[in-house]
Amino acid sequence: MKQLLIVAVALLSINAMAQHEHHAGHETHSSHETSSHGKHKLSLYTGFTHIPSAFYEHETHEESTGKWVPTIGVDYYYSLNNKWALGLIGDVELDQYYITTSNHDELERNNVVVVSAVGKYKPTHRIGILAGPGVEWEFKKHDTETFFVLKTGIEYEVEIENGWELTPMFTYDFKEEYSAYSFGITIGKRF
Repeated sequence: MKQLLIVAVALLSINAMAQHEHHAGHETHSSHETSSHGKHKLSLYTGFTHIPSAFYEHETHEESTGKWVPTIGVDYYYSLNNKWALGLIGDVELDQYYITTSNHDELERNNVVVVSAVGKYKPTHRIGILAGPGVEWEFKKHDTETFFVLKTGIEYEVEIENGWELTPMFTYDFKEEYSAYSFGITIGKRF
């Protein structure tokens, strides 16, 4: 139920921002200006990921309300046109925690890596909606569990100058055994 509520709030926010941009006439950048910086965009990401089902070893699952985990990453996008782009998103969660699997086993997760191939649609000049499949694994030598991931998200691009952009973003990862959502910001360069 929480997942559905988060997705609904995100979609309503997209709609409200898009209507505000349209009515206020703030779309001052033409498609020619955006494409003059190139079709490629490379970004560094920093933020926090919340894993609602995570807990630390000294806690029990019933006591836990989830964990906020620092996350860093790299994003790459190739613009097909003004509305569509294809990209790769790689994130690393910088913490160790435990989850309870569907078999009721406790599974340790240590410095989780999530890599996703996504498609991005831009209903307005600044707003991007993304989704795509991915895989999760961790930096452990033995007993590593790998999970399928469906990454979804929304971002708001703010152009600085000379092809540089700041992009606040929210993503939600649907994973095989658990889910997580992230808030963060990227600084990127179009070339």
